[in-house]
Amino acid sequence: MENSYVDSNVSLSVDFINKHPLLKTLILWYQQVDNDDINNKDNHGFLKDFIDTITNNMTKLFIKFNYVNTLISTSNAKISEAEFRFDQLQKHFDDLNVQYAFGSEDATSIIKKIKYDSTTNKFNGFATPLDHGVPIKEYYKTDSFDKLKLWFNSNDKSSLLNVHMIQPVQSTNQTIIRSPFLLSAYGIDNTTTANDILQRWCSSTSTSFYNKIKIILALVFLREQQLLLFLQDATHLATKWRNRLLSSTAELRLGDQSISISHLYSIIDNGKFTKIDHGLTKSDINPKDRQNVSSCVKLTSDDLFKILKDNVDTQGTLIYLQMFKMIIMAYIDKKTTIAAREPAYLSVEINAHNLLYLILLVQQKQLPPQSLHIHTFSSQACESIFRNTRALSGVYSTIVNFTVHDFLRRAQRLSLLNDIKFKHLNDRSVNNLVFSVHYKHRHDHQSLATQSQREVDLIDVEQVITEAYHEAIDMLSGLEVLNLLNDKNVLGLKPLSEYVFKQLNSNSKMYDYSSQLSQMDDGEFEIDDDDDDDDDDNDDDNRTAADLNINDGFSSNDDYDDEDEQDDTRNLINTTKEEFSEMKVLNTIQSHIEHSYFKVKINDDTKYMHKQTACWLVTGEK
Repeated sequence: MENSYVDSNVSLSVDFINKHPLLKTLILWYQQVDNDDINNKDNHGFLKDFIDTITNNMTKLFIKFNYVNTLISTSNAKISEAEFRFDQLQKHFDDLNVQYAFGSEDATSIIKKIKYDSTTNKFNGFATPLDHGVPIKEYYKTDSFDKLKLWFNSNDKSSLLNVHMIQPVQSTNQTIIRSPFLLSAYGIDNTTTANDILQRWCSSTSTSFYNKIKIILALVFLREQQLLLFLQDATHLATKWRNRLLSSTAELRLGDQSISISHLYSIIDNGKFTKIDHGLTKSDINPKDRQNVSSCVKLTSDDLFKILKDNVDTQGTLIYLQMFKMIIMAYIDKKTTIAAREPAYLSVEINAHNLLYLILLVQQKQLPPQSLHIHTFSSQACESIFRNTRALSGVYSTIVNFTVHDFLRRAQRLSLLNDIKFKHLNDRSVNNLVFSVHYKHRHDHQSLATQSQREVDLIDVEQVITEAYHEAIDMLSGLEVLNLLNDKNVLGLKPLSEYVFKQLNSNSKMYDYSSQLSQMDDGEFEIDDDDDDDDDDNDDDNRTAADLNINDGFSSNDDYDDEDEQDDTRNLINTTKEEFSEMKVLNTIQSHIEHSYFKVKINDDTKYMHKQTACWLVTGEK
């Protein structure tokens, strides 16, 4: 049938050809080929030219890989362990024309392994010592092989990687929220205290103030001083709220009502209801799946609330899940306007107070309205860089985790890629690069709830709190909770607030660490005065060295002087091996790479051993 159709339509009309541009192009090309010299055997020369072009560019592509490494080494993407990159952050913010940012800090488990970084001449992977909570930048740097052996024998390896991320607050002319900036990364162990973290944030925000960068979270800039505001990461808060409900050991009650996962099991197993009625599956309430964020949304559906509301015995679970939904609306949902985030005042107290304070700062014109993008008020920037770094594990290894050294190296590439990606997403030209975007994030910038200064000014904070209080009273009616408040004469909003304030004031303790913060050395965070002379700089260096020597039992890196280095009893290695062709042990080295080698004696012969080879030699594990 197809052949008969073609035979009956041998001649194609001009209108038909013009309606099909591809067919028209092919016909024109064949006409051009037919008109060429009949002796030209290479009528398909364009194909050869096309293949030659691809082949020539493939060789250039491999050259580009080296170019990328060179670009990393010469750009601000270079990252050194325990270095707080405030200078790069300032330049980064100047390029973006932004001044405000959210800050976050988080840690993740890593592979415990020591590696040598030749670009910084430091050993990465040891637990970084802290000076008043601030990591010491170049502590593990030495030219003594014996010093390295001492560290391996006495100092712990890092079991965790701690990172500090800075999320820029978009300016008024930007529609896309910029990728977070990695401020610092360093290895730690599990001995860090809350006081260490507090002092570290006080120091970092003090430095950001001198750099004219105002960090809002977890700290807020206000009139020449930094006020700390702590918020629980909203995603973690939601999963913890869910996991507490699913726990087999936690017994939750609200007044005379129990809060139990058995109520949800009963609904799923009840033949009266189908999945269409409640939308739940047993995997949504599986206690072993502790990070199931999507199930949090299913547990807060209106259909499920309707079923729970019809049962008088499940009112406690209903209120618990309603508060759960308020957390998601207030801190996670990107579409929620700031005026509609009033459910926050019914949910978690510390987050609610800080959200309220943030709104007041915007109303007082001390922060821009763009700082009210609450979904960026989280440590998800840290979680994101952990995930992306693990995704760069490569094809030659099945290990998805990383060491401190691996993270620093991969984070440099991620920083450069994110910078290129953002520039081209904002580039409206025709020849911009196209990056694949997950379908869930394809329209994120379009769904952001924006608010003007006028809209924020119209929010009556006292009225919102009053309405939230009365809504909470309505939710608790019939649960025997209000009777207790009434007996204590604290049922009203004002007497209840005064009672809570009195209890907090009597049970809280205050400690003054300002003297410790004022004594912090200038080596890491403070900005040197341009007017300081050389003598002052030397004094600062001496004070810094003195501070390092008294740090928590960690020995100083300057224990070995020049005479010690010349002592024949040091850096001595005995072995039956005479040839070292398979490892970096050399008789002579060039001066420009001398810093990457230890000068050691092997069987009484002076050799130069690469510092990474030395790490392999003294490591007792694989």
